[in-house]
Amino acid sequence: MPSLRQYTAIFLLPSAFFGYALYANSTLLVNAASPAAQASERKDLSLSYVIDGEATRDLDSLYKNELPHRAASVGLFGNARYALLGAGRKGVIVGQDGWFFTAEEFKTVWTKDIDDAANRVASIKRDLETRGIRLVLAPLPAKSDLYAEEVPSFVRSSAMADAYSVFSAALEQRGIAVADTRAAMLTAKPFGEVFLKSDTHWSPAGARAAAEAIQSSLQKNGVTLPSQELTAQWQTPVSLWGDLTKFVTSPDYAPTVGLSEESVPIYRTAVNADASGADIFGDDASVPVMLVGTSYSANENWSFADFLRQSLRADVVNVAKEGLGPGVPMMDLLAGSALDETAPTVVVWEFPVRYLGTKTLWQREGDAKAEGGNV
Repeated sequence: MPSLRQYTAIFLLPSAFFGYALYANSTLLVNAASPAAQASERKDLSLSYVIDGEATRDLDSLYKNELPHRAASVGLFGNARYALLGAGRKGVIVGQDGWFFTAEEFKTVWTKDIDDAANRVASIKRDLETRGIRLVLAPLPAKSDLYAEEVPSFVRSSAMADAYSVFSAALEQRGIAVADTRAAMLTAKPFGEVFLKSDTHWSPAGARAAAEAIQSSLQKNGVTLPSQELTAQWQTPVSLWGDLTKFVTSPDYAPTVGLSEESVPIYRTAVNADASGADIFGDDASVPVMLVGTSYSANENWSFADFLRQSLRADVVNVAKEGLGPGVPMMDLLAGSALDETAPTVVVWEFPVRYLGTKTLWQREGDAKAEGGNV
Protein backbone atom coordinates (compact mmCIF):
# COMPACT_ATOMS: atom_id res chain seq x y z
CA MET A 1 0.00 0.00 0.00
CA PRO A 2 1.16 3.57 -0.64
CA SER A 3 2.71 5.24 2.35
CA LEU A 4 1.51 8.49 3.90
CA ARG A 5 4.40 10.23 2.15
CA GLN A 6 3.24 8.89 -1.21
CA TYR A 7 -0.39 9.84 -0.59
CA THR A 8 0.74 13.34 0.35
CA ALA A 9 2.87 13.59 -2.77
CA ILE A 10 0.04 12.38 -4.99
CA PHE A 11 -2.02 15.40 -3.94
CA LEU A 12 0.80 17.87 -3.34
CA LEU A 13 2.57 17.56 -6.69
CA PRO A 14 -0.52 18.21 -8.87
CA SER A 15 -1.47 21.16 -6.65
CA ALA A 16 2.00 22.66 -6.97
CA PHE A 17 2.02 22.02 -10.71
CA PHE A 18 -1.35 23.65 -11.39
CA GLY A 19 -0.46 26.54 -9.14
CA TYR A 20 2.72 27.10 -11.11
CA ALA A 21 0.83 26.62 -14.40
CA LEU A 22 -1.66 29.32 -13.43
CA TYR A 23 1.17 31.74 -12.62
CA ALA A 24 3.22 30.88 -15.72
CA ASN A 25 0.32 31.13 -18.15
CA SER A 26 -0.80 34.45 -16.68
CA THR A 27 2.74 35.69 -17.23
CA LEU A 28 2.65 34.49 -20.81
CA LEU A 29 -0.66 36.27 -21.42
CA VAL A 30 0.64 39.52 -19.97
CA ASN A 31 3.78 39.31 -22.10
CA ALA A 32 1.84 38.37 -25.22
CA ALA A 33 -0.54 41.28 -24.70
CA SER A 34 2.24 43.84 -24.44
CA PRO A 35 2.57 46.35 -27.30
CA ALA A 36 6.06 45.09 -28.11
CA ALA A 37 4.86 41.51 -28.48
CA GLN A 38 1.90 42.52 -30.61
CA ALA A 39 4.08 44.63 -32.85
CA SER A 40 6.69 41.91 -33.34
CA GLU A 41 4.34 39.46 -35.06
CA ARG A 42 0.67 39.52 -36.00
CA LYS A 43 -1.17 36.35 -37.00
CA ASP A 44 -4.34 36.13 -39.05
CA LEU A 45 -6.64 34.20 -36.69
CA SER A 46 -8.48 32.52 -39.54
CA LEU A 47 -9.99 29.05 -39.58
CA SER A 48 -7.17 27.77 -41.80
CA TYR A 49 -4.62 29.03 -39.26
CA VAL A 50 -6.11 26.61 -36.74
CA ILE A 51 -6.96 23.70 -39.05
CA ASP A 52 -3.53 23.62 -40.72
CA GLY A 53 -1.87 23.22 -37.36
CA GLU A 54 0.01 26.51 -37.47
CA ALA A 55 -1.69 27.68 -34.29
CA THR A 56 -0.59 24.53 -32.46
CA ARG A 57 2.99 24.95 -33.65
CA ASP A 58 3.04 28.59 -32.57
CA LEU A 59 1.64 27.71 -29.16
CA ASP A 60 4.21 24.96 -28.73
CA SER A 61 6.99 27.37 -29.71
CA LEU A 62 5.64 29.96 -27.29
CA TYR A 63 5.76 27.51 -24.40
CA LYS A 64 9.24 26.27 -25.26
CA ASN A 65 10.78 29.68 -25.79
CA GLU A 66 8.89 31.97 -23.44
CA LEU A 67 7.72 29.92 -20.46
CA PRO A 68 9.35 31.49 -17.41
CA HIS A 69 11.42 29.32 -15.10
CA ARG A 70 11.10 26.37 -17.51
CA ALA A 71 14.51 24.82 -16.76
CA ALA A 72 14.11 25.30 -13.04
CA SER A 73 10.60 23.85 -13.03
CA VAL A 74 11.75 20.72 -14.87
CA GLY A 75 14.49 20.14 -12.32
CA LEU A 76 12.42 20.97 -9.24
CA PHE A 77 9.38 18.95 -10.23
CA GLY A 78 11.64 16.09 -11.27
CA ASN A 79 13.38 16.20 -7.91
CA ALA A 80 10.07 16.21 -6.04
CA ARG A 81 8.69 13.31 -8.07
CA TYR A 82 11.85 11.29 -7.54
CA ALA A 83 12.25 12.10 -3.83
CA LEU A 84 8.60 11.61 -2.88
CA LEU A 85 7.40 8.96 -5.31
CA GLY A 86 10.63 7.28 -6.42
CA ALA A 87 9.61 7.78 -10.03
CA GLY A 88 10.65 9.52 -13.23
CA ARG A 89 9.01 10.55 -16.49
CA LYS A 90 7.69 8.14 -19.09
CA GLY A 91 10.57 6.18 -20.57
CA VAL A 92 12.44 5.31 -17.36
CA ILE A 93 11.92 2.73 -14.64
CA VAL A 94 13.40 3.84 -11.33
CA GLY A 95 14.91 0.94 -9.41
CA GLN A 96 16.66 0.50 -6.10
CA ASP A 97 19.64 2.57 -4.89
CA GLY A 98 19.81 4.93 -7.86
CA TRP A 99 19.53 2.26 -10.56
CA PHE A 100 17.61 3.45 -13.65
CA PHE A 101 16.34 1.29 -16.50
CA THR A 102 14.98 2.18 -19.93
CA ALA A 103 11.32 1.24 -20.38
CA GLU A 104 12.30 -0.39 -23.70
CA GLU A 105 13.54 -3.39 -21.72
CA PHE A 106 10.17 -4.17 -20.18
CA LYS A 107 8.40 -5.81 -23.06
CA THR A 108 7.69 -9.28 -24.37
CA VAL A 109 9.61 -10.25 -27.49
CA TRP A 110 7.51 -12.60 -29.61
CA THR A 111 8.94 -15.79 -31.08
CA LYS A 112 8.03 -14.63 -34.59
CA ASP A 113 10.11 -11.48 -34.15
CA ILE A 114 13.06 -13.56 -32.97
CA ASP A 115 12.74 -16.00 -35.89
CA ASP A 116 12.48 -13.15 -38.38
CA ALA A 117 15.62 -11.54 -36.96
CA ALA A 118 17.51 -14.85 -36.91
CA ASN A 119 16.56 -15.50 -40.54
CA ARG A 120 17.79 -12.05 -41.53
CA VAL A 121 21.08 -12.61 -39.69
CA ALA A 122 21.48 -15.97 -41.46
CA SER A 123 21.00 -14.25 -44.82
CA ILE A 124 23.63 -11.65 -43.90
CA LYS A 125 25.99 -14.43 -42.81
CA ARG A 126 25.69 -16.03 -46.26
CA ASP A 127 26.30 -12.67 -47.92
CA LEU A 128 29.48 -12.17 -45.90
CA GLU A 129 30.66 -15.72 -46.64
CA THR A 130 30.52 -15.02 -50.37
CA ARG A 131 33.08 -12.30 -49.66
CA GLY A 132 35.25 -14.68 -47.64
CA ILE A 133 34.28 -13.09 -44.30
CA ARG A 134 33.27 -14.91 -41.10
CA LEU A 135 30.49 -13.50 -38.91
CA VAL A 136 30.33 -13.70 -35.13
CA LEU A 137 27.24 -12.27 -33.50
CA ALA A 138 27.35 -10.89 -29.97
CA PRO A 139 23.82 -10.58 -28.57
CA LEU A 140 23.89 -8.21 -25.60
CA PRO A 141 21.73 -8.92 -22.55
CA ALA A 142 19.45 -6.27 -21.11
CA LYS A 143 20.46 -4.28 -18.05
CA SER A 144 17.11 -5.20 -16.46
CA ASP A 145 18.07 -8.86 -16.88
CA LEU A 146 21.55 -8.71 -15.36
CA TYR A 147 20.41 -6.42 -12.54
CA ALA A 148 16.92 -7.83 -11.99
CA GLU A 149 17.42 -7.51 -8.23
CA GLU A 150 17.46 -3.71 -8.64
CA VAL A 151 14.23 -3.64 -10.66
CA PRO A 152 10.97 -2.84 -8.81
CA SER A 153 9.13 -6.08 -8.12
CA PHE A 154 5.92 -4.95 -9.84
CA VAL A 155 7.64 -4.77 -13.26
CA ARG A 156 10.28 -7.47 -12.81
CA SER A 157 10.08 -10.31 -15.35
CA SER A 158 12.19 -12.82 -17.23
CA ALA A 159 11.20 -11.46 -20.66
CA MET A 160 14.63 -10.11 -21.61
CA ALA A 161 16.49 -13.16 -20.27
CA ASP A 162 14.13 -15.37 -22.27
CA ALA A 163 14.64 -13.26 -25.39
CA TYR A 164 18.42 -13.59 -25.05
CA SER A 165 18.25 -17.39 -24.69
CA VAL A 166 15.75 -17.95 -27.50
CA PHE A 167 17.57 -15.59 -29.88
CA SER A 168 20.96 -17.18 -29.18
CA ALA A 169 19.52 -20.67 -29.74
CA ALA A 170 17.83 -19.60 -32.98
CA LEU A 171 21.11 -18.18 -34.28
CA GLU A 172 23.09 -21.30 -33.40
CA GLN A 173 20.48 -23.48 -35.11
CA ARG A 174 21.19 -21.54 -38.28
CA GLY A 175 24.92 -22.13 -38.04
CA ILE A 176 25.84 -18.66 -36.79
CA ALA A 177 28.74 -18.22 -34.37
CA VAL A 178 27.35 -16.68 -31.17
CA ALA A 179 29.34 -15.11 -28.34
CA ASP A 180 27.71 -15.74 -24.96
CA THR A 181 28.15 -12.23 -23.58
CA ARG A 182 25.47 -12.76 -20.91
CA ALA A 183 27.37 -15.55 -19.19
CA ALA A 184 30.62 -13.57 -19.40
CA MET A 185 29.04 -10.44 -17.93
CA LEU A 186 27.37 -12.39 -15.12
CA THR A 187 30.77 -13.90 -14.29
CA ALA A 188 32.32 -10.43 -14.20
CA LYS A 189 29.47 -8.84 -12.23
CA PRO A 190 30.75 -9.69 -8.70
CA PHE A 191 34.00 -7.85 -9.45
CA GLY A 192 32.46 -4.58 -10.64
CA GLU A 193 29.33 -3.12 -12.18
CA VAL A 194 28.91 -4.28 -15.78
CA PHE A 195 26.27 -1.63 -16.54
CA LEU A 196 26.23 2.03 -15.56
CA LYS A 197 23.64 2.74 -12.87
CA SER A 198 22.06 5.79 -14.51
CA ASP A 199 22.70 4.97 -18.18
CA THR A 200 21.35 2.50 -20.73
CA HIS A 201 24.88 1.37 -21.63
CA TRP A 202 27.37 -1.05 -20.21
CA SER A 203 30.38 -0.04 -18.19
CA PRO A 204 33.94 -0.67 -19.44
CA ALA A 205 33.93 -3.77 -17.21
CA GLY A 206 30.93 -5.10 -19.08
CA ALA A 207 32.48 -4.22 -22.44
CA ARG A 208 35.66 -6.05 -21.48
CA ALA A 209 33.75 -9.18 -20.47
CA ALA A 210 31.88 -9.15 -23.78
CA ALA A 211 35.13 -8.78 -25.73
CA GLU A 212 36.54 -11.83 -23.97
CA ALA A 213 33.38 -13.79 -24.82
CA ILE A 214 33.84 -12.92 -28.49
CA GLN A 215 37.42 -14.17 -28.38
CA SER A 216 36.21 -17.45 -26.86
CA SER A 217 33.55 -17.80 -29.57
CA LEU A 218 36.07 -17.33 -32.37
CA GLN A 219 38.37 -19.88 -30.78
CA LYS A 220 35.48 -22.34 -30.36
CA ASN A 221 34.56 -21.95 -34.03
CA GLY A 222 38.12 -22.50 -35.23
CA VAL A 223 38.75 -18.94 -36.37
CA THR A 224 42.35 -17.87 -35.90
CA LEU A 225 43.79 -14.44 -36.51
CA PRO A 226 47.44 -13.45 -36.90
CA SER A 227 48.66 -12.17 -33.53
CA GLN A 228 49.67 -8.52 -33.52
CA GLU A 229 51.64 -6.56 -30.96
CA LEU A 230 49.61 -3.96 -29.11
CA THR A 231 50.17 -1.05 -26.81
CA ALA A 232 47.55 -0.41 -24.13
CA GLN A 233 46.98 2.03 -21.30
CA TRP A 234 44.32 3.30 -18.92
CA GLN A 235 43.56 6.98 -19.29
CA THR A 236 41.99 9.59 -17.04
CA PRO A 237 38.35 8.70 -16.31
CA VAL A 238 35.63 10.91 -17.76
CA SER A 239 32.62 12.11 -15.79
CA LEU A 240 29.24 12.13 -17.49
CA TRP A 241 25.57 12.23 -16.66
CA GLY A 242 23.82 8.96 -17.47
CA ASP A 243 21.39 9.26 -20.35
CA LEU A 244 18.51 8.11 -18.12
CA THR A 245 19.03 10.90 -15.59
CA LYS A 246 17.27 13.37 -17.88
CA PHE A 247 14.11 11.23 -17.57
CA VAL A 248 14.20 11.81 -13.81
CA THR A 249 15.43 15.39 -13.36
CA SER A 250 17.89 17.87 -14.87
CA PRO A 251 21.65 17.57 -14.18
CA ASP A 252 21.66 20.98 -12.46
CA TYR A 253 19.26 19.73 -9.81
CA ALA A 254 20.18 16.03 -9.69
CA PRO A 255 22.82 16.36 -6.91
CA THR A 256 20.23 17.73 -4.47
CA VAL A 257 18.43 14.36 -4.51
CA GLY A 258 21.61 12.31 -4.23
CA LEU A 259 22.23 11.67 -7.94
CA SER A 260 25.69 12.13 -9.39
CA GLU A 261 27.67 11.79 -12.59
CA GLU A 262 29.11 8.44 -13.67
CA SER A 263 32.88 8.11 -13.56
CA VAL A 264 33.98 6.08 -16.57
CA PRO A 265 37.58 4.82 -16.86
CA ILE A 266 38.96 4.98 -20.38
CA TYR A 267 41.06 2.20 -21.90
CA ARG A 268 42.95 2.64 -25.14
CA THR A 269 44.77 0.13 -27.31
CA ALA A 270 46.65 0.45 -30.59
CA VAL A 271 48.47 -1.91 -32.91
CA ASN A 272 52.21 -1.41 -32.96
CA ALA A 273 52.81 -0.69 -36.64
CA ASP A 274 56.57 -1.24 -36.25
CA ALA A 275 56.05 -4.85 -35.13
CA SER A 276 54.20 -7.73 -36.74
CA GLY A 277 51.16 -5.91 -38.12
CA ALA A 278 52.78 -4.10 -41.02
CA ASP A 279 54.67 -7.22 -42.15
CA ILE A 280 51.63 -9.48 -42.07
CA PHE A 281 49.36 -7.26 -44.10
CA GLY A 282 51.89 -5.58 -46.33
CA ASP A 283 51.09 -2.19 -47.77
CA ASP A 284 47.33 -2.64 -48.21
CA ALA A 285 44.63 -1.32 -45.91
CA SER A 286 43.45 -4.70 -44.62
CA VAL A 287 42.30 -4.94 -41.01
CA PRO A 288 41.49 -8.42 -39.67
CA VAL A 289 38.37 -7.51 -37.67
CA MET A 290 35.51 -5.14 -38.37
CA LEU A 291 33.11 -4.15 -35.58
CA VAL A 292 29.54 -3.11 -36.40
CA GLY A 293 26.71 -2.33 -34.02
CA THR A 294 25.15 0.34 -31.84
CA SER A 295 26.30 3.03 -29.43
CA TYR A 296 27.60 0.25 -27.17
CA SER A 297 30.39 -0.02 -29.75
CA ALA A 298 30.37 3.42 -31.36
CA ASN A 299 30.72 5.47 -28.17
CA GLU A 300 34.41 5.45 -27.30
CA ASN A 301 33.67 6.08 -23.62
CA TRP A 302 32.91 2.36 -23.18
CA SER A 303 36.25 1.31 -24.78
CA PHE A 304 34.65 -1.75 -26.38
CA ALA A 305 36.68 -1.67 -29.61
CA ASP A 306 39.83 -1.29 -27.52
CA PHE A 307 38.99 -4.28 -25.31
CA LEU A 308 38.12 -6.30 -28.42
CA ARG A 309 41.45 -5.38 -29.98
CA GLN A 310 43.23 -6.55 -26.84
CA SER A 311 41.26 -9.80 -26.47
CA LEU A 312 41.77 -10.80 -30.10
CA ARG A 313 45.36 -9.51 -30.28
CA ALA A 314 44.35 -8.10 -33.65
CA ASP A 315 43.45 -4.72 -35.09
CA VAL A 316 39.78 -3.71 -35.20
CA VAL A 317 38.12 -1.12 -37.41
CA ASN A 318 34.96 0.25 -35.82
CA VAL A 319 32.05 1.12 -38.13
CA ALA A 320 29.31 1.03 -35.47
CA LYS A 321 26.83 3.91 -35.38
CA GLU A 322 24.88 5.62 -32.63
CA GLY A 323 21.11 6.07 -32.55
CA LEU A 324 20.21 3.54 -35.26
CA GLY A 325 19.92 0.21 -33.44
CA PRO A 326 21.91 -2.86 -34.54
CA GLY A 327 20.29 -3.58 -37.90
CA VAL A 328 20.68 -0.34 -39.84
CA PRO A 329 24.49 -0.05 -39.38
CA MET A 330 24.86 -3.60 -40.76
CA MET A 331 22.63 -2.83 -43.76
CA ASP A 332 24.66 0.33 -44.38
CA LEU A 333 27.86 -1.71 -44.20
CA LEU A 334 26.62 -4.24 -46.75
CA ALA A 335 25.47 -1.48 -49.09
CA GLY A 336 28.71 0.51 -48.84
CA SER A 337 32.30 -0.03 -49.88
CA ALA A 338 33.98 -0.46 -46.46
CA LEU A 339 34.03 -4.26 -46.64
CA ASP A 340 35.81 -4.22 -50.00
CA GLU A 341 38.21 -1.49 -48.94
CA THR A 342 39.12 -3.05 -45.58
CA ALA A 343 38.79 -6.76 -46.47
CA PRO A 344 38.30 -8.04 -42.91
CA THR A 345 38.60 -11.72 -42.02
CA VAL A 346 35.90 -11.43 -39.35
CA VAL A 347 32.92 -9.15 -38.77
CA VAL A 348 31.81 -8.85 -35.14
CA TRP A 349 28.20 -7.75 -34.83
CA GLU A 350 27.11 -6.34 -31.46
CA PHE A 351 23.33 -6.73 -31.12
CA PRO A 352 21.38 -5.68 -27.96
CA VAL A 353 18.38 -7.99 -27.56
CA ARG A 354 16.14 -5.13 -26.43
CA TYR A 355 15.93 -4.05 -30.09
CA LEU A 356 14.27 -7.32 -31.15
CA GLY A 357 10.77 -6.69 -32.43
CA THR A 358 11.25 -2.96 -33.05
CA LYS A 359 9.75 -1.75 -36.32
CA THR A 360 12.87 0.13 -37.35
CA LEU A 361 15.30 -2.70 -36.65
CA TRP A 362 16.36 -2.96 -40.29
CA GLN A 363 15.60 0.49 -41.67
CA ARG A 364 15.64 4.10 -40.61
CA GLU A 365 12.46 5.59 -39.24
CA GLY A 366 11.80 7.73 -42.30
CA ASP A 367 12.26 4.75 -44.61
CA ALA A 368 9.86 2.69 -42.50
CA LYS A 369 7.18 5.36 -42.78
CA ALA A 370 7.64 5.63 -46.54
CA GLU A 371 7.36 1.87 -47.07
CA GLY A 372 4.69 0.78 -44.67
CA GLY A 373 3.09 3.90 -43.30
CA ASN A 374 3.95 2.81 -39.76
CA VAL A 375 6.78 3.69 -37.46
